[in-house]
Amino acid sequence: MQDKARYLFCRHFEEKYIFSSLTTVFFNNIPRDRETVFLCIGAERSTGDSFGPMTGTLLKQMKVNNVFGTLENPVHAQNLTEIYNSIEKGKFTVAIDASLGSFGELGFLKVKKGPIHPGSATGKDLPPVGDLSVVLNVGIGGIANYLLLQTASLNMVWKGANIVARSVSTALYMIKKGFSFKNSLDYKI
Repeated sequence: MQDKARYLFCRHFEEKYIFSSLTTVFFNNIPRDRETVFLCIGAERSTGDSFGPMTGTLLKQMKVNNVFGTLENPVHAQNLTEIYNSIEKGKFTVAIDASLGSFGELGFLKVKKGPIHPGSATGKDLPPVGDLSVVLNVGIGGIANYLLLQTASLNMVWKGANIVARSVSTALYMIKKGFSFKNSLDYKI
C-alpha cells in the first residue's frame, strides 16, 4: 500500500467506526473562515467512476450547498476544467473521485490535504483540483484501467458514497452548530 503517512485518513470502507472517524477528519479539516465547495468527479455511466457523482447526489439530497457533480449533472473529463474554473477563487474545494490502486488498497477511502489528479488512471491530462481530496479505491490498476472502472463493485461504490456523504453532512452540521472537538463524535480507532 502507498505510504499511509501522507493521508489524513486511510481506512477500508467496511472498517468499524469508519463513520465517526471520517466525520472527525472532515470536522477538523473543513475551514470555518471560507466557503466550502464539493467537486464530485466522475461519469455516471461507469460503475467505478460513479463514486464522485453518486456522492454528489447524496450530498444534494442531504441539503449540502455548493455541490458540483451529481448523477444527473456529472463533472467529468469533458467539463471539469470549465466547471472548476467557474468556482469562485478563495473557496475551499473538496474534490471527491474514484481511484485505482494495488490489490491491498481495494475498498480504501483516503483523504489528504491537497489536490487529486482526476483521469490519471485512464491517461487523461486534466488539471489537479481540490484543497482537500477524497478518493475511494474502486479497483486494481493495470493494463485495461477503463474496463476495470466498468466492472467495479456497485455495492462498494454505493456504501463508500453513503459513508462520505453522511460524514460530510454530519461534520457540516457540527460546524454550523458550533461544536468543538471536545464534544464532537467519539473518535475510536
